[in-house]
Amino acid sequence: MPYILLFTTLLLLCLSRPVYTLLRNVINSRAIGVPTLLVPVHQGNLLWLIISTTYRYHLQQLLPTWLWKRVSLTIRGWEFHEQLRPFQQQDPHHGDKLCKSFLLVGFGALEFWTADPKAAQEICSRVHDFEVPRALKFALGQYGPNVMTTNGEIWTRHRRIVTSVIDDRILKMVFDETIRQTSCLLDEAFSTPTTSPEWAETRLIFDMIKKVIIHVLFNASMGKKAHWKDEREKPEPGYRMTQIESLTAVVSNLAGPAMIPTSILTGWPSWLPGYSKMEALGCAKVEVYERTKSKLEEERKYVATSNTQGQRANNIMNKLLQESEGHQTPHKGLSEAEMISTLFVLTAAGFETTATALAYAVVLLARHAQWQDWVLEEVDALTPTEDTQPIQYMAVFPRATRIMAFMLETLRLYSPAPHVHREVSSVTTLHTATGTIRLPPGTRVYVNSLAIHILPSWRDINHQSDPGFIEPSTNVLDEYTFRPSRWVNPAGAAHAIYHPPKGMFLPWAAGPRVCPGQKMAQVEFTAVLLAILRRHRISASLLEGEGQAEMEQRLDRRLRDSRWVTVLQMNGVFNVKDKDVEGLSMKVLRRR
Repeated sequence: MPYILLFTTLLLLCLSRPVYTLLRNVINSRAIGVPTLLVPVHQGNLLWLIISTTYRYHLQQLLPTWLWKRVSLTIRGWEFHEQLRPFQQQDPHHGDKLCKSFLLVGFGALEFWTADPKAAQEICSRVHDFEVPRALKFALGQYGPNVMTTNGEIWTRHRRIVTSVIDDRILKMVFDETIRQTSCLLDEAFSTPTTSPEWAETRLIFDMIKKVIIHVLFNASMGKKAHWKDEREKPEPGYRMTQIESLTAVVSNLAGPAMIPTSILTGWPSWLPGYSKMEALGCAKVEVYERTKSKLEEERKYVATSNTQGQRANNIMNKLLQESEGHQTPHKGLSEAEMISTLFVLTAAGFETTATALAYAVVLLARHAQWQDWVLEEVDALTPTEDTQPIQYMAVFPRATRIMAFMLETLRLYSPAPHVHREVSSVTTLHTATGTIRLPPGTRVYVNSLAIHILPSWRDINHQSDPGFIEPSTNVLDEYTFRPSRWVNPAGAAHAIYHPPKGMFLPWAAGPRVCPGQKMAQVEFTAVLLAILRRHRISASLLEGEGQAEMEQRLDRRLRDSRWVTVLQMNGVFNVKDKDVEGLSMKVLRRR
């Protein structure tokens, strides 16, 4: 009998905490005065996040529609699938007008979601009131504090140093190295047995794009060029993996098992499921740290003994050292742990996002052949006709207006980072388009950037820049249409590229905490497209019995078939390793 009483007591205690949280959230939400949606789950529970993301389609089939419409909003990546639906249905008093904010109330923390550009701009600008979540340190701060995981004065110090080291010399190196690595991609694509001198067909182009990006970021961070062929590089004595292998393993698992402490991964029992993967991931995390620390020490000695004092090397590690160790005042630079963490996070934050954006862009080039022709006109005008003549960064990148427009339109509709996440630690006032609200401490704040990117205010921008093949659509609203020319201002405008109002475009967030690698991502994207399209065009391989219209419909389905992994990405295009995986076969055709 005592055991039954003890068990009952423990069970009630376990259940009382989430019930108390739910009741508190309901009371707080009523005080805020924003439309509320109740969900019967703990939105932040790690197990729920993993299960719901993996079994999204199964849950949709099992749950009744009324329940699915609520539960779906707790699954990572819902912004892409639901678009504006949650905002359109929240407040019956608004009629056809969008209610641009709502509260998600469940057994976890209270969540405030907004698609209001005014609120978005304020959230992104007030960095001391709306802080980055402390939970980010489990994914991006494993090696120490860095610019992505800190707040307050510590963040200010990190931000000042990081922005100072990513300068034009780094960007030129990134551009040149991206061109070189993409040339290796083309060489490999045209070296397979299934190719001809005029075209190459491969399901591996998306994995090869990832390889380009990780190699470029590795060079930018460490100053060491990576060989395209893995067999040319072997692990150094004392290491099980090459530096690229260990770095890729950690970055690719940041939203999953890489958040588990390294000591647990390296000591994972052999009798538990996933032993090989967990132990290898733990080893990769250790090797990333040890290699970076060793390389940092080498670079420190080089900086101290170099006869070229004052000249800045073209890698971020060298510049971080010079910025950090050149200060006589304590706490003005970065500690060793902070430098290791910064080098890691600049690679991690820029890897999956840029590679995924390029994957979407490749499919969109094939899906919209006329828009590809539009881009090719610019590529031909910017690039030298002779292969022996290099593409010059300063001469070409600032003038690549159409490529930049293609990138921005890709990110408007298919942003790998579908929201901006912040938290408030005290009662915080927020001005929205419909009035002022007060958020209680502990509220998680989400700016739904993908919803903002398809608001009616995007409709019919810069139609005067449209190419001749554009015809008005009666079936699809313009804000839902892939139309890169909306980003091209007419001749004579102050800027060649359209600058949306503040709070309207957030693929890299905005305000003081805008992604420090934004310009690097733009340079990489531009260089990859320039290197591929200089001599080639991209199309999708036709399936048996398939015509052009059917192929376009298939690509539309592939674009829609996306889910959150580490970032939002298409299903089934990455990690294609055997014939049992469908992948997405693409063609690269020589055109000149």
